[in-house]
Amino acid sequence: MSFGELIAQAGRQRRIVRLKLKSKDGQSLPQSVEFEPYSSREFGGKVSFFCLDVERFACLNVDLASVVDVEITERRFKPRFPVAF
Repeated sequence: MSFGELIAQAGRQRRIVRLKLKSKDGQSLPQSVEFEPYSSREFGGKVSFFCLDVERFACLNVDLASVVDVEITERRFKPRFPVAF
């Protein structure tokens, strides 16, 4: 299953995902962040996911190209926004 399919599956199941993301500077090690996934969209040939960062309680659009690894956790979330997968 692709990273995009795993993130969408987690959203449908209302499960938190742990994403390992490339560093913005390209020099640092990838960082691991937990998100509540809500939806995806394609814009300008790029796929991004609308997610809520669980630790910082911040809404983000995560570029699929920046994802290095995906893990669906056992933890569930109660949606704060409509889930559109």
